[in-house]
Amino acid sequence: MRPSLAAVLLLLASCLAPGHGILEANYTSLKCKCSKTISRPVHPNIIERIQVTPPGNGCPKFEALIWTRSKQILCVNPQDRWFKMVLKYRRSHRKALSSTPPAPVSKKRTT
Repeated sequence: MRPSLAAVLLLLASCLAPGHGILEANYTSLKCKCSKTISRPVHPNIIERIQVTPPGNGCPKFEALIWTRSKQILCVNPQDRWFKMVLKYRRSHRKALSSTPPAPVSKKRTT
């Protein structure tokens, strides 16, 4: 009778363990970054960096953040047509830059 009582108490104690609270405390910074988004277009020349985050871990929506050259962070709607055009332009521009062949490397001759 005693082993089954101990097993029941162990099961009860494991159910009451604060495991969920610990996980929640570790992931508190994974919430939405944008409370409001702008809808006006941003010129591609002032964009320094773009970050698009998918939904998950505390934020149920796609988010798009733009860092400007003047160090502003703007939240934009990733579904806007102008934003999709800017992403397409930057991707094609990056491919054009990265498609250049690497510079030749001279090797030392061993005699």
